[in-house]
Amino acid sequence: MVGLEPGITPLPIIVAYFIIAVGIAFFIIKKSSKKLNAIDLAIVGVGGALVAIADHIVGDAIFLPSGIYPIINPPVWFRIFVFFIVIGAVRKVGSGMLTMAVFDIVGDLIHFSFVGEPLWLIEDVFTYGLMADIVIFLTGGKIFAIGEKLKSRFDFLLISALEGGALGFFFSFVHPFFTYGFIAPEVFGFVPDQAEITYLFVTYIPGDILIGAISAIIANRISKVIR
Repeated sequence: MVGLEPGITPLPIIVAYFIIAVGIAFFIIKKSSKKLNAIDLAIVGVGGALVAIADHIVGDAIFLPSGIYPIINPPVWFRIFVFFIVIGAVRKVGSGMLTMAVFDIVGDLIHFSFVGEPLWLIEDVFTYGLMADIVIFLTGGKIFAIGEKLKSRFDFLLISALEGGALGFFFSFVHPFFTYGFIAPEVFGFVPDQAEITYLFVTYIPGDILIGAISAIIANRISKVIR
């Protein structure tokens, strides 16, 4: 299946990415001083299920005509919005990957019937989930400026928007190059189109950055109410 042409993401790139991702995941979990407790796990469990419902039930119920979608992508936007609220409430390394693991499993139960697993689980955990955990690690648990002592409201808005927008930007790579460009062809046996991959990537970027920035700001506000 490695030789699928012409748009499939090369297998060595996929393998190299996930080997590096697993290494980073172990490193940041080991180096993190704050471990997930029972309350955190409860939030992650419920939150991950809500992310799946937001994506596969609420988002999928919204129909948009061709041309608007995927620039405006309700399933992905709802997923990012609820996901950011969950990780903003926990703010500990591992919460991103665990939330995405629950999201994947609940998504299979209500939508996909475990077809293609564990590839989707590995993808969700070590792309979206790990990216969020890296930001949590780099910010010392103060993702989206939550818990930061800033001088002005503008600083809070700027940092929240920058972190959320950056995550949105990196999320934009996942579906075109990992989902459509590799795993879906392997699971369903079709040849991906390079032009479609490029179109998906270009159209995902602005929307994911925008909703990432907005979701990060809202997650900051909500975190102060939840915990």
